[in-house]
Amino acid sequence: MKFFEWSPEFKRERKILGFSILGFLGLFILFVTYVIITMPDLSELENPEIDLSTQIISSDNKVLGNYFREYRVNARLDSISINVRNALIATEDKRFVNHSGIDPYSFITLLYRNILKGQKSGGSTITMQLSRNLYDAVGQERNIFRKAKELIVAVILERMYSKDEILASYLNTVSFGGNSYGIQAGSRVFFNKDCKNLELHEAALLVGMLKGTSYFNPINHPKRALNRRNTVITLMVENNFISEGKGEKYKAMPMGVKYQAESHNEGLAPYFREYLRKWLKKWSEERGYSLYKDGLKVYTTIDAKMQFYAEEAVKMHLSTLQPVFDKQLSGKEPWKKNPEILKRAMKQSYRYLYAKNTLKKTENEILREFNTKIPMNVFSWNGSFDTIMSPWDSLIFYNRFLETGMMVVDPYNGHIKVWVGGIDHKYFQYDHVKQGKRQVGSTFKPFVYGAAFESGKFSPCDELLNQPVYFYREDGSVLWSPKNADGKIGGKLTLRRALANSVNMITAQVIKAIGPEVVAEYAYKMGIESKLDPVPSLSLGTTDLSVYELTGAYSTFVNKGIWNEPVFVTRIEDKNGNVIQEFVGERREALSEATAYQMVDMLKGVVNEPGGTAASLRSSKYGLTMELGGKTGTTQNQSDGWFMGISPHLVAGIWVGCADRNVHFSSLAYGQGARLALPIFGYFMKGVYADSELSMPISSFSVPDNFQIELDCNKYRIKQGNYNSGQEDEPSKSSLNYD
Repeated sequence: MKFFEWSPEFKRERKILGFSILGFLGLFILFVTYVIITMPDLSELENPEIDLSTQIISSDNKVLGNYFREYRVNARLDSISINVRNALIATEDKRFVNHSGIDPYSFITLLYRNILKGQKSGGSTITMQLSRNLYDAVGQERNIFRKAKELIVAVILERMYSKDEILASYLNTVSFGGNSYGIQAGSRVFFNKDCKNLELHEAALLVGMLKGTSYFNPINHPKRALNRRNTVITLMVENNFISEGKGEKYKAMPMGVKYQAESHNEGLAPYFREYLRKWLKKWSEERGYSLYKDGLKVYTTIDAKMQFYAEEAVKMHLSTLQPVFDKQLSGKEPWKKNPEILKRAMKQSYRYLYAKNTLKKTENEILREFNTKIPMNVFSWNGSFDTIMSPWDSLIFYNRFLETGMMVVDPYNGHIKVWVGGIDHKYFQYDHVKQGKRQVGSTFKPFVYGAAFESGKFSPCDELLNQPVYFYREDGSVLWSPKNADGKIGGKLTLRRALANSVNMITAQVIKAIGPEVVAEYAYKMGIESKLDPVPSLSLGTTDLSVYELTGAYSTFVNKGIWNEPVFVTRIEDKNGNVIQEFVGERREALSEATAYQMVDMLKGVVNEPGGTAASLRSSKYGLTMELGGKTGTTQNQSDGWFMGISPHLVAGIWVGCADRNVHFSSLAYGQGARLALPIFGYFMKGVYADSELSMPISSFSVPDNFQIELDCNKYRIKQGNYNSGQEDEPSKSSLNYD
């Protein structure tokens, strides 16, 4: 007799229950299997791959810029303001220091909202959020698979890393919108400061943005951002990070945003950074590094303060000179007589090359586009502005601007301290330091005199007649006979005075005596790289050279005859601070120490001699009393104005002119190097020597041991001669200042 028997209904229910349990177990196994298969492997957890920006660092330890696809710079926890850490914990994970990757209280809330109520809700700890920031395998979609992986990875991360390491890693991976990632990038973009210097209300604003970088962006939505910032401050009060009184004080503060989006056209030394980028890209590829992902640190020779003073000097001088040039050019625009000037400019423009080479447009289609008016933003010294003009009209607009190239070098090691390639990298991207080459005019004369002294045939105090000199062809006809810029002839001049006053006829006599081949040979030894034609006119600078090579060559005079290759990078480190490569430039003896010092003294005469072409450096306008030397240069028709300046510690090269050589001042009154380029050197040196932080020493040029220069030649006076009636330019009252 059976005391108990399962009913058929119960048996069916038991089977269904069994199948359900088996089905649930099967689904659970599949779920776990999928999660495990798609999890990041252990090696990835130990060494997460994060794209890091390459940093460009100045010699005075300032960040000049970054190269990136994602602007991301790692910051150690000790270099992140405590205000950021406190704001983050108070807002995102108040029990962060106590849990082991999973906060039980938040986890229960998360399960309730996400599973039982079907809501997509947060509740992730900082460690869980870090897991999806670090590992693509965790995913970004809001679903149960991602949450499971977050939980597992979070527990593993807590076992592998300290709380400080997790916090720092999280702050280095969060997005602040656009291409900016990490607290250091966010701090630079929104407050233009390093993250270690963030004040509490600034830290609260950045942490508040993490809830929605677009929604709480302080530039686009200032009211939302302010309210969100104050919410973060309230949470900091509630979690006892600050007192209620301090909280109210910080809430009352303005946001203080100083937005500065990371741009290759903005900031210090943009022309240098672009040149460096191209150089680094090749260097990186040859060594298996990625310039945009591997977080390299590139330590450059650029001095941020000097670079600032150089860029300010350019702006100060050319913004004042440009209106003068515009007035003189008005009604005499060379492109009205010679349309080829604008056609040439058009065919060199990016718009033309892109349309022709990439879009494969016909010449007629391109010309039609160039004559169609469109909205555009254009440059002016008073700030860029929006307008409507055709690309052809923009060629006319931009062709009238005076441009510049400037480089400053430490002569004793070749370190480039300043690199100004133009007036504004956004609108004028051609680099006039390394890329551009222009006729150098009288700035080449020191190579002639240096070669003459080194050969032993001349000395600074030798006198020559200021009279015409002729060079003949084999058939006896005159090949070349230069004129003086001031139109004067007659009398004797020492070579020292001849250089000071940039007398062409005497320089031509010197090159005739020693030979142009000898001059070219010494110029090459001193660092000139461009081809030099060994012809008599070489003495007056008819060759095209770059600011880069000319400045490096002049450094040889100050460095006792030793040429140092210009250097712009001292070392490159990987993301962990390991030195990959250090850089030292080539060195060679080009001149004897005695000749080098003779040339320094000759260049000092250009500044100190009566009528010296650089004598204005001693005026009250610049107030420069330290030892200086230099050489002005002006080319035919005033197309190029140069100034080469030397001091016991710095050597500078400056060129000023228009992009097209046909566009220039019509007279020497403004078109000479002493007016075009010298003032930039004057303003620069004035700023540098006035800066107490730079502490530029006031010292003298080094005199070789057992060496005495014949100072008696300083007593000679210029003997006025007659004007040369063949001189094209009318002499001025201050004609001695022309070269």
